[in-house]
Amino acid sequence: MNKNQLMIEQYEELLQASPQDVRLRLKDMHLTITGKDLKVCALTRDEILIEGIMEGFTFHYEA
Repeated sequence: MNKNQLMIEQYEELLQASPQDVRLRLKDMHLTITGKDLKVCALTRDEILIEGIMEGFTFHYEA
């Protein structure tokens, strides 16, 4: 991995992927990654590799 890549393990679902944001459902929360030129480079059942210029991370906890 290089400095513009992010590996996330044990995600549950890819909700949205665009060049500006990637939304994932994790066990007890949703994660939104914002940035530029984002793309999903690798996707397995429990790992996802995201590449691009990441500018922000927002966690939305489920009640």
